[in-house]
Amino acid sequence: MKQLTMLVTAEGRWVLPDSEEFLSALGDPDPDYDAAGFAVRNLGFVKFQVLGRLVAEIELHPRNVGRRALLAVEAQLAKTGANLFRIRYLDSEWRSEIAPSAQHAATRLHELCAASAPVPAPAATARVSAQPREPSPLFGAGGRGRGLGPTASSRS
Repeated sequence: MKQLTMLVTAEGRWVLPDSEEFLSALGDPDPDYDAAGFAVRNLGFVKFQVLGRLVAEIELHPRNVGRRALLAVEAQLAKTGANLFRIRYLDSEWRSEIAPSAQHAATRLHELCAASAPVPAPAATARVSAQPREPSPLFGAGGRGRGLGPTASSRS
């Protein structure tokens, strides 16, 4: 079975494993470890393998994949001519799914990466603020057995 393995960098550039360009993007000219696996797990690279003429495999860590890398993979999906797409991704553990077409694979990749995207912090407003306070006023003057005292105060 003929097999081709390529990697797309976080910037969306295609490189071959063990090539000078890959090692430069990795930042290690002589790795003594699974450099492609490290790049996928930690640096936002996506591994793309074409297995024969029927199956393409995409391996990624959705939390680390940026938009440029995702778009580069999406563009390559239709060009492979494969009938099935295996998506292998790292969640809390490695998981695997099969997509029956390039369109289904692209949609699922976008879903995985969107679900793993960091949630932006809410914007601060002048109306609401939080400050650390001593917990004893919460219990009022009578101590713990008397219920909660004031829990919020308004700004003047």
